[in-house]
Amino acid sequence: KIMMESLVYSLLECAKKQREQYGAGAGGGFGGSYDFAPSTTSSPSDVREDGTMMVTEQEFLEWAETTAPMLGSALPTFLHRIFFPYNKQFPPGLTPLLLPNLAEPPKPYKKGKKKDKNCTNDDDDDDVDEKEARISQFFDTPIRQSYSSLGIFALSITSPKIASGGSWFRLYSSEADGLSTNRLINSVMGYSGPTLLVVQDKSSQGLFGAFTSHPWEKESGEFYGNSDCFLYRLCGDPMGVYRPKGTGTTNYMYCNPESRSKGYDELAHGLGFGGTSDRPRLYIDEVLDECVALEEDLTFENGPLLSGSPSGQDRHQQKGRFDVEAMEIWAVGGDEVIENALNARYEKRLEDIKRIKKAMKGAKGQYLEDLQSGLTGNKMFAHRDQMRGQAEGKCAEDDDDSDEEEN
Repeated sequence: KIMMESLVYSLLECAKKQREQYGAGAGGGFGGSYDFAPSTTSSPSDVREDGTMMVTEQEFLEWAETTAPMLGSALPTFLHRIFFPYNKQFPPGLTPLLLPNLAEPPKPYKKGKKKDKNCTNDDDDDDVDEKEARISQFFDTPIRQSYSSLGIFALSITSPKIASGGSWFRLYSSEADGLSTNRLINSVMGYSGPTLLVVQDKSSQGLFGAFTSHPWEKESGEFYGNSDCFLYRLCGDPMGVYRPKGTGTTNYMYCNPESRSKGYDELAHGLGFGGTSDRPRLYIDEVLDECVALEEDLTFENGPLLSGSPSGQDRHQQKGRFDVEAMEIWAVGGDEVIENALNARYEKRLEDIKRIKKAMKGAKGQYLEDLQSGLTGNKMFAHRDQMRGQAEGKCAEDDDDSDEEEN
């Protein structure tokens, strides 16, 4: 229900802005409470007999084009599946809306209980902790059922790269992996496929995040990425999708852990989208103390990410700050794309391990070489010899002084 209301309110919000901008419908009549009550300035053609507001075809198409470009593929995809259930080839010119499934995680067993090799998974249903077993704490897709939640549908209609079917692969979950920005960064570094970040604000419990199709290829104090990247607010308040403005500013995605520069670069340390390198628009702080979700920047369209006002205070007074309740990041784009991207991440991790071993081996080899040549020994014991020489010199001076006194 909440997700459906967010979609409807998003449509109404878009229609309201169009009427304010173009004066259609004599100024609209959408109240801030979204109670659908007509105002005294509404055109009679915009109000139905039961008192609810009507949205024009042009307003709906404008909303669908900017917020939900894949919505128009829903009905053709549905009809194709009904009439041609065994034909997986869609007609030319149709980009199908294929909703994904969520991959089921490995089933845990209770501590102290040995797994019987003769038993099936279904025999141990009572031993699985409900919190551990659920695939996602955001998308209420029941385990072992093939249909997707309305939240997944709402995200899928925003981009064809999300609505590509297959199974989403969970790269990181704060519930399963612990609430940690470093773990989140480690889960995506080297991953070469599209990813979807979902964040929950502790104050409002609203969901928001970002999508990018660009690989998480490096840790850097500079932005990178492409124009497929966008920010979104999923629920809590009207759904919003904020795509690049196309004004020349390309600050899409940002990954800069403190370990890269030891904190000397004086930039924001964590994961970010939009904004600047010292203050990204959507920013997950490395220690989760200074997380920010702003309403505007130069890269993405303006609009709120947070829902409501934290603790009853004005959000502008809080400078967009929020506390993270939970986070998840998903690999999307279809089974083949995800498999190739996971292989790329695996290869990068192997390269990192080889590089570390080589550096350690090189340092050890150089140390042994210096030790054999006497260079390391000379360096190690130079201070001792120097101190010994000073002590011997002092003793010699004392002996000289004693001889002079005797004479």
